[in-house]
Amino acid sequence: MSYRFIDEVLRIINEMRGLEGYRRFFSKDVLNSEGRKRVEKIAKLTIEKCKRTKTYLVKVRKEPTYANVMKYFEEVIRCLEELELSPWE
Repeated sequence: MSYRFIDEVLRIINEMRGLEGYRRFFSKDVLNSEGRKRVEKIAKLTIEKCKRTKTYLVKVRKEPTYANVMKYFEEVIRCLEELELSPWE
């Protein structure tokens, strides 16, 4: 089954990754306000379907470093992959 929100979440993640994303959404290895807006958008779109990502999100909100954001993104992607493969959804 395909969910429409998955495409939007993946678009945001791809926009924030890599050197360009780092320059645009991070300052001194910490998420800036534009980056925070995008992380919150991902959280809003995924929190109901991917509850296990909440602990990673809490860590990002406390310590919004590049490493923590990337760990959160990895967990979101893992969850979305499982949603797409799940016959029960």
